Amino acid sequence: MPLITFNGPIGAGGPEIGLEVSDKLQIDYVDRLILAEAAKRIGATVQAVAGKEHKLLRTTDRLGKFVQNLLERSAMSGAGGEPYFGPGIEILISRDYYASNTEEPITETSNLTDSEFVKVTKSVITDLSDGGDVIIIGRASNLILADKPGVLHVKVVAPFDQRVSTIMTREHLGYDEAKTFVEEHEKARTSYFKRFFEVDPNDSDNYHITLNMKNLKISTAAAIVAHAAQDI
Repeated sequence: MPLITFNGPIGAGGPEIGLEVSDKLQIDYVDRLILAEAAKRIGATVQAVAGKEHKLLRTTDRLGKFVQNLLERSAMSGAGGEPYFGPGIEILISRDYYASNTEEPITETSNLTDSEFVKVTKSVITDLSDGGDVIIIGRASNLILADKPGVLHVKVVAPFDQRVSTIMTREHLGYDEAKTFVEEHEKARTSYFKRFFEVDPNDSDNYHITLNMKNLKISTAAAIVAHAAQDI
């Protein structure tokens, strides 16, 4: 089984498709929120290193062993090892595109530079990909893993109004709020890709397949990706 990355504008359906593909192929699914929830348990993971029982909080049934290993290394290095994997990692790895386009500190004690933010993002995604077959959502993961063999890179797009409608439902927003949300998030996403990777996030050359969700059901899109994954 391959590794699969999903990227695309917010509201297009990438996370939803990724979850269904995860179920179909029985491989792990990781997005920034799942990583953040796992990282919050670094303290519990330290106990696990000492041989005590622990259980990571998971939003799927298969938050893989590779995440646990990543967090164990993070916990053990927090006292003076790798400076990018210490306490507060859950804030960093859950940082959204917005945070990379502002000079405001993430927290009072964690005001990381943009270069540090990108370094951490690359390290986390690389560690995840080295750990086994996994679906990774967003974070320019297609570019970070561009040279890694056995990875399927998927771009998911959808008409603007469809994406706004999705965000209205997902975030419980009115039309105007959802429209602004989508517009601002897309500006931030574009800035993130261009600023840190010097590419247009919508450039199809950086993906193996593009799914236009205008007339596709999530289940159909998932079936397409699952089938394409067999060729990687």
